Amino acid sequence: MSVFLFNEQTGELALSAHPIDNGFPVTSAQLIELLEQSDYCELEVLSGNIGKLFSPSKNYQQESLVIAKATDASIVINVDEKNMVAEATLTTAKGGALLSMEAAQAALVKAGVKKGISPRALDTFLGQQFSHPAGTSYSAIVAHGRNPKEGSDARFVRLCSTAQDRVLSPQAKEGGKVDMKDLGAIITVKPGTPLMQRVAATPGEDGYTVFGDMIKATPGKEHQLQPFEGTKIDPNNPNMLIADCKGVPVALPRGMRVDDVLCFHNVDVSTGHVDFDGSVIISGDVKDGMRVKANGDITVLGFVESGTIESQSAVTIMLGAIGRKRENEEAFTCEISAQRTISIGYAQYCNIKSAQDLFIERQALHCNLSARRLIRVGKAGNPRGKIIGGNILDAMRIETGELGAPAGTKTRVFLAQNWHELRSKQSQIIDFEKILASKTSALKQAKEKAIKIPVAAQRQQLLDKIAANEQHIKTRAMHVQRQKRLVKQKISQLLATSRLKINEIMHPGVELKIAKDTKQFSRIYPPHLVKLSEGKITQSF
Repeated sequence: MSVFLFNEQTGELALSAHPIDNGFPVTSAQLIELLEQSDYCELEVLSGNIGKLFSPSKNYQQESLVIAKATDASIVINVDEKNMVAEATLTTAKGGALLSMEAAQAALVKAGVKKGISPRALDTFLGQQFSHPAGTSYSAIVAHGRNPKEGSDARFVRLCSTAQDRVLSPQAKEGGKVDMKDLGAIITVKPGTPLMQRVAATPGEDGYTVFGDMIKATPGKEHQLQPFEGTKIDPNNPNMLIADCKGVPVALPRGMRVDDVLCFHNVDVSTGHVDFDGSVIISGDVKDGMRVKANGDITVLGFVESGTIESQSAVTIMLGAIGRKRENEEAFTCEISAQRTISIGYAQYCNIKSAQDLFIERQALHCNLSARRLIRVGKAGNPRGKIIGGNILDAMRIETGELGAPAGTKTRVFLAQNWHELRSKQSQIIDFEKILASKTSALKQAKEKAIKIPVAAQRQQLLDKIAANEQHIKTRAMHVQRQKRLVKQKISQLLATSRLKINEIMHPGVELKIAKDTKQFSRIYPPHLVKLSEGKITQSF
């Protein structure tokens, strides 16, 4: 006869008789050992009841004989504070029923979890009940919310090449070789030619929490095509920009322009200086002392030899620009400036200034360089060009392979010099704030005096005038605050993004200035990054 009796309905396990009546087991330890060796070893032991069975008692017949009970598996659902993740914690059964898929889903519903439930994750989670010991707990994420997907901004796709594209992508010959002299036909368009297509912004995709609450997506910013000179919006397609005349296409940020094109073999004394309203393409060189000025792009396939290049758009010089060696502070004989990007193969004794980016393919030797944003010497990706001597007068970022020369040639680099202009503007704003504050104080005193005027009509007339001035000052003060925040933001962004990146070696003799902090470098440094940190120039290798 078995010592234990198990009740299938209540899940309780009891002794068939009291140990005193039965004479077995003798101790609680013996009973527990017997229980662990039985088929009911996974049940939850009721230690309190067992303790009472073996304690001295006159009314032992009234003691409960239940020593263990079966407990079903249970589940608890926890949702993170952002309501984006639901984690289930399951405590395995002790001789009771396993947790079913239906029970788990019901627990999720009870916890308010409605969306993002993964049936596969839930099934895998429940299946682990078989591999975990009875009465232990384990957890897993069974539901995910979805973050909103931001919409993409409107973008503009160019449908034609420009003269600069042609220069930067010479024609391939048989066998895969590239002929740097063969640049193909000059890119020209005729009226009606598609130039640029606008791809509308997307609204994005809304997200949701595990509770089913919607998280609105941020739509992309809409930008419209901008027709410039020589172009127009296609009357049959408002998202298409087409040519309105014959000429050379020039790419702009949100549109294109079509310029008249003037072509030369060389620019020398036989052609004279060039001053053209459109784009200029020179298949040869710009000779000593010659000047080329254009409102459009200027493209030179050869050299610029002690000449002057000035463009209101972009400048591309395929081979390079060379001036005469300077003595002391003599003026440069080779000057290149552009309102947009300058791309040049090689530069020596030149003064080069770009209002956007400056790209030099091989090296800059004893030049003055300036760009509003990036100066890169070397090919894109991992520039390995050289900057030897001269001055970099201003830029936000510089990327090069080598800086300076082994002989210690003096090379000066100035970054974030726009900081001084912004700081000056910041001081002006502070001074103007003081003026507004003094005017506000004066109006307050005038208002106190006006209130004391005995004649009601005069008093009201003066109070109205003071109120109008107060409103004007308040408007000006709000405008000044906006300017103050904007200037502060620009200073912060300028200092955070200004940096010098050396990909190979920096030689002695380099003087670096970022904003107002200056540092001299007197030894060789391997590849590293130089930037401003907490107002001081720092290097990271």
